[in-house]
Amino acid sequence: MVSAMGMPAVLVSCLVFFQVQSGLGQRTQDARLREEADSRKAVEVKRVTVDLDLPPSQRWAFLKTDPDFAHYKEDVISYISPYLSPKILPLVSKIALSMEHTFYADYAEEMRAIARDLNMTDGELVLLNLLYQIEGAFSKCELQNTTGPCAPKGPGLCSGLIANGQGRDDVVWQGRNMDWNFPPKLLAYVMQVDYKRGGSTLFSAVQLAGMVGTLHGIRKGGFSVQLNARYEGGKLLPNFFEDVLRGGKTPTHVMRRVFEDSVTFDEAEGVLSTERLVNPGYLIMAGSEHGVGAIVTRGREKADDVWHLYEDSAKDTKGINVQPEWFRLQTNYDHWKAAPSYDDRRTPGVAHAKQFLKDGVNEKSVLNVMTAWPTKNFHTDITSVMCPHTGFIKTWKWMPSAAAEVLVV
Repeated sequence: MVSAMGMPAVLVSCLVFFQVQSGLGQRTQDARLREEADSRKAVEVKRVTVDLDLPPSQRWAFLKTDPDFAHYKEDVISYISPYLSPKILPLVSKIALSMEHTFYADYAEEMRAIARDLNMTDGELVLLNLLYQIEGAFSKCELQNTTGPCAPKGPGLCSGLIANGQGRDDVVWQGRNMDWNFPPKLLAYVMQVDYKRGGSTLFSAVQLAGMVGTLHGIRKGGFSVQLNARYEGGKLLPNFFEDVLRGGKTPTHVMRRVFEDSVTFDEAEGVLSTERLVNPGYLIMAGSEHGVGAIVTRGREKADDVWHLYEDSAKDTKGINVQPEWFRLQTNYDHWKAAPSYDDRRTPGVAHAKQFLKDGVNEKSVLNVMTAWPTKNFHTDITSVMCPHTGFIKTWKWMPSAAAEVLVV
């Protein structure tokens, strides 16, 4: 079912670790790393449409004939095949044999059809859809998806911002950075998907082609959501696959289901706070109405905390992370705890939010926050700005200069 595959050394979905020789405490002052980040070019992502009124097996059929996906299989397989793990492959094969019982049934049908259309195996598509979670394939900590930092090594992680203008009629905007450290060939397959139902766009989401779950997205008039990794709860590998086989859902699949089925912010928050997940994380949400937004800190079984705009933190009783009531900035650490010294993107991020948003919250000011160093850093691959009230979403991927010049979107 699965052939010569393994996990990439640079893990997708915000959990990449690599060594910074100067030490993590100095990385934000490292001129070389900042120059590397600044040299990347912003390229708008490819935009496609998926019709939810079609049978699941037909929804992604366009990938088969789209010339941009002519080399998709070889690019994906070349990325994951050098890191074959005997521990993972039998478990992936077991999941592939029972996809309809493991994933949402319609998503399983979509995955099987994508595998068939792109001449891949079901197991390869399963692995692609579990890249966020899989770990333990490597001997070195900095090459693994861990739920704890590899101090004193340097992570490339994720940041999220929700902010409401201070005027009575202002609405909430959301900024999202995802730091995957994808090579350009894989980054080329990051796209915005407009999901339609009844002839109209129901929601828009950003994802890697082949992954049927969403990394972040927006439903006009309802809410926007993004996922950040949470470094709590120990290793995933000992119980991850068992959780999947017992019916636990990946956050990316749950987010897409919420976009499909939930109409209001409150409905979405309720599901995202209670649905059983296979790994912890932070679900950062903005609503379509004035003052509506929250950071949902998720454990596997339920939310450990929900921190709304305009509400005091119930857990930060020591005032460790004081932020103005009208915005929330979240990285990859519990907001009621101090960010580690080797990865404190929170402090400069909050400072930049105060600086750039003081005269108004809009596309430009939110983008200024998200592209300020070190919120945008040498691992940042994707930046999105969203506004649920209007349905606005704009997404860029940060490509090395040479790749950006030849990329067709």
